[in-house]
Amino acid sequence: MTPGDVHDVAVVGAGPAGSRTAQLLAAAGLDVVVLEEHREVGRPVACAGLLSNRVFQCLGEEIAVLNRASGARIHAPSGHVLDIDAGRPMAVIVDRAVFDQALARKAVDGGAMIRMERRVMDVRAKASGCVLEVRDLASAGTAREEVRSRVVVGADGPSSIVRRSLGIQRPRRKLTGFQVAFASSEPIDTNAVDLYAGHDVAPGFFAWVVPHGPHSGLVGLAQEPGGMSPKDRLEQFMKGPAFRDSFPDVQPVATFAGTIPIGPLHRPVANGAVLVGDAAAQAKAVSGGGVFPALVAAKHASDAIVAALEKGEPTTRALSAYPRAFDKEVGAELRKAARLRRSFRAMSDKMVNDLIEALDDPELMDLIVSQGDIEFPSRLVRALLRKSPRLVRLAGPLFRGLF
Repeated sequence: MTPGDVHDVAVVGAGPAGSRTAQLLAAAGLDVVVLEEHREVGRPVACAGLLSNRVFQCLGEEIAVLNRASGARIHAPSGHVLDIDAGRPMAVIVDRAVFDQALARKAVDGGAMIRMERRVMDVRAKASGCVLEVRDLASAGTAREEVRSRVVVGADGPSSIVRRSLGIQRPRRKLTGFQVAFASSEPIDTNAVDLYAGHDVAPGFFAWVVPHGPHSGLVGLAQEPGGMSPKDRLEQFMKGPAFRDSFPDVQPVATFAGTIPIGPLHRPVANGAVLVGDAAAQAKAVSGGGVFPALVAAKHASDAIVAALEKGEPTTRALSAYPRAFDKEVGAELRKAARLRRSFRAMSDKMVNDLIEALDDPELMDLIVSQGDIEFPSRLVRALLRKSPRLVRLAGPLFRGLF
């Protein structure tokens, strides 16, 4: 295209949200360009790669699978371990870089164009058209250009320049995280994910170990901002007995830092613009995962964009069909998850100990296995509270008004 040409849609960011949105828009016959600031899609990695089966139901196929987990071990601050085994795969662990790259290839194969090492510096969006100021990082950042489109999609993560340029509300809360990819000389259990709770471990959230294979995995944590850095806190955790007793001989291979935005945003749209994925704070507050909500957002955002462009100008009102549809499918659940996390934050370590010990009951474990769904955790919480008077006594007051 020549500098004067106008794309139908410019997508900023080639993560799962951006690539999937681009793929769906291109499939609808639109001219789509994706602007990705990094040299390689999927790097740096900012996710543990633990996905639900719902992700692959959205995509219609499995991609970049490393492992499957049939259970989880939840470690209370006291050391008590709740050992959950469903006897069947409950989560899929993927190579996130390869996963992201596969989605980007699907977008390109479907007709979208991806331009690498293009950093968007500013966005001006109106219903009549959008102008993106772009820096070409491949030229040492000296070359600049303008990209024009009828609509811009902000899929550029928690610190979205699209969101900031357009003055769309920012997430009210965020978590900061740090992960270490490791190799283990001793074999590790590949069937279960380990989760560790406690204010000394990860204030306001938890630590995790995700097995990638019999001798490799990821250990990480996320926490409320402030105090000890997540990097220092993770180093402290990895030196402690809770980790060392189960993973005695591990060697760090790579490190990753990231931010989890807690939302979702009430109105991730403006004249000529929509936000998807982490840019719209569509991560799950209970687990930190955001791939499934991002794929749902991509579907509804692309539908709204196509409809708006067919009818005329993509106004805020026309594009608002997207957040309404998203809210109906998963947005309401994300808000419930945010309230669940606020309740969890209010619990002392003793309360967490009592709660985990109360869950270690055969009937409740059966309920967890049969109704557990990492994409819709509020459904399980509701079922557990209905089943167990003891849980109501322990946690009911914290969850009052949640449902």
